[in-house]
Amino acid sequence: MDMLSFARHLGRLDRAQLDEVRRVRREARKPPLPDDPGALAERLGEEGVAAAMRLVSRDALAVGRVVAGLGSGATVESVVEVTGGDREAVRAALTELRQVGVAWPDGDVVCLVPQVLERLRRTTERWEVTGRPAVERGRGAPDGELRSLAQHLLRSAYALLDTGRPIAGLKNGGVGSKERKRLGAALGLDDEYLVLLLELLFTAGLLARAGSVFRVTARYEQWRGETPARQWAKLAWAWAGLPHSPVAEREPAASKIYSPRVRSARWAVLRAARGGSSVDGVAAAAYWFCPLVHQHAEVVVREAQMLGVVAGDVLSVCGQALLSADDAEALAAAVAGVVVPMPCEVEVLEDLTAVVFGQLTVEARRVLEAAAESRVEDGAQVWRFTAASVRAAFARGWTAESLLAALTDLTRQDVPWALRVLLGEQGRGQVRVREVGCCLVAEAEVVAEVVRLPGFVELAPTVVGSAMAPAEVVARLLAEGFAVVEDLSSGNVAVRRRKPQAVDPAEEPVPVDLSDLVAGEPSTAQVVRGLNRELSDEAVALLAGAIDEKSDVRVDYVKKGGEFSQRTITPIRWDGPFLVAWCHLREDERQFKVTRIKAVSPAHP
Repeated sequence: MDMLSFARHLGRLDRAQLDEVRRVRREARKPPLPDDPGALAERLGEEGVAAAMRLVSRDALAVGRVVAGLGSGATVESVVEVTGGDREAVRAALTELRQVGVAWPDGDVVCLVPQVLERLRRTTERWEVTGRPAVERGRGAPDGELRSLAQHLLRSAYALLDTGRPIAGLKNGGVGSKERKRLGAALGLDDEYLVLLLELLFTAGLLARAGSVFRVTARYEQWRGETPARQWAKLAWAWAGLPHSPVAEREPAASKIYSPRVRSARWAVLRAARGGSSVDGVAAAAYWFCPLVHQHAEVVVREAQMLGVVAGDVLSVCGQALLSADDAEALAAAVAGVVVPMPCEVEVLEDLTAVVFGQLTVEARRVLEAAAESRVEDGAQVWRFTAASVRAAFARGWTAESLLAALTDLTRQDVPWALRVLLGEQGRGQVRVREVGCCLVAEAEVVAEVVRLPGFVELAPTVVGSAMAPAEVVARLLAEGFAVVEDLSSGNVAVRRRKPQAVDPAEEPVPVDLSDLVAGEPSTAQVVRGLNRELSDEAVALLAGAIDEKSDVRVDYVKKGGEFSQRTITPIRWDGPFLVAWCHLREDERQFKVTRIKAVSPAHP
């Protein structure tokens, strides 16, 4: 095809249309930036073509294949005739191809960039043009819920990093399950949320590897002083560019090499949900909206909900801003009216360290500077109460009573006993009385979820109290998706984990074989063969299948010292020449160098 006509087409686009292409095609924003339509056409025709095709629908692939087959005879009329689809569906499919920068009109003729043209010509699969599947409008969420999601992300980041304490890392990279369990218990976060948070902080440059541990960076102090909108935008922008899914890879059965396919799935699912469509509905019909990456749609939605990109069942204001922003700065400006400064809260820990949540107010700074020592530990600011700092406060005119009252106002909770002793208050024997209308009994993980709802307070690790009547509590929890059993005789309520929210797709997904379109990426078998030239073809196929299908496999492995062992493993991810997998013998993650795998066999008869 004549790339000059592609350049002429790009030159005729208005600013909004050109910005849409540049947002979708990341390579168009790489330096040196194309300085004219010809340079942009060359860049779009040579780089990122496979990634662009992952963003389009099944109809767009069907229409593209027909255009490739018709060549210079490809017009809207001829494509409609060959596909048997209606004119509007064909036009919509061609619009998709133009928006991702792989197709353009040259008079009445539809043209494709050479890479797409050749790959679609080689594809033998045929599809019908069916039109967009019906997806219901989603349920929106109040502004308060969206703010809560964004603030929860930032509060969790503050709680994790403000203390400056190092986070233990694994030898092969990442944070192990034991350390995550410890952090999750301390912060009240489930493992899925914690894994995503750690990945975002690392990608945004706020957390870095330092030997065997992870520490906050100097960039964190700067980030901590920025507005919540800028803080959230930097984390959300880091998520948008992640080439993999942290949530999917935490599962022992997860597989796949880090690849841009998950990143493409993020953009494809979010773009398809524009206009108020149900996000769950789009994910259920992902086999039509993004057939090349449909398997990642569900995890994309889960991560988007954690960040506040999705609120309720629709793309939130923040999600819409993410789709239209050119960078993190533009995103921060777009969400400034939603991600607003949080009320300042101070938490005093048992070790006499004060952690500040939200933006530090003048009053909070006045009290902390008067009675505590400000320190920077590993790049993060903390406040520590000492005997010397308290004596200095007394010398400035503070009393034990005035300090205790000021700290109580700031923390809005009981000041720890250790600090009361330091201030000279003998409070031993005091008892707090709380009126409770109903008690809830649940697992500790469920309690952590329930107490995040208004009107509930933790009484013990497995007991929650509420001033509401039992019937009102039951109705509230059922509405939030919990399984509830009420004991009318005792007034207690037993709560189980949230019920999974299943979404029934409109029709069963149809498998798509489009290996030619992603021929530029090595298959898992090719990666295994490239790392181990000695394995038989059967062993390579068996190991690659276990990685791709998320299944167990048995390997004969020789350790560095020459010791032979046989292990049953479940692949998790690639780490350079190593395969990180769940070892069933050790019941933990282990790192296996592929060159030391001598044989592969089925894990089960």
